[in-house]
Amino acid sequence: MSSYFNDANDSPGFLLWQVTTIWQKRIREALEPFDLTHPQFVLLYSCYWLHQEAKRDDVTQVQLAQHTKVDVNVTSQVLRALQKRGLINRRPHPTDTRANLITVTREGILLAMRADSAVEEADRTFFSVLDNADRHEMVRFMLELLSH
Repeated sequence: MSSYFNDANDSPGFLLWQVTTIWQKRIREALEPFDLTHPQFVLLYSCYWLHQEAKRDDVTQVQLAQHTKVDVNVTSQVLRALQKRGLINRRPHPTDTRANLITVTREGILLAMRADSAVEEADRTFFSVLDNADRHEMVRFMLELLSH
């Protein structure tokens, strides 16, 4: 059996997987003091962000899943865990019987903000090996990949 690539370091997918694995480990470590998994943090903070920054009062589970690129079923499971901890509320949508509206509780907002500081610090540290121009270029490449 042969590979398209002569060397593992020629494979963008394999390199992305390796970088992602290391980065996720650093994020897990940053979130450990908050007793949050990475998916829990992403969904909690994204819901908060959609309400605050995007001025959305009617965030549904599906919209949250689309915003974060997290599978809808995984989103539902993670939100259930966050709800049990009192970090979010889910209530039926007033006009769409298939949808739930998600809001972050006061406790959830405070935890999301504290955890976000730790995650941003972990990101700064992890990506500090790149200069600003390289970080901007990397972001541009990732946005291009997301658009396909």
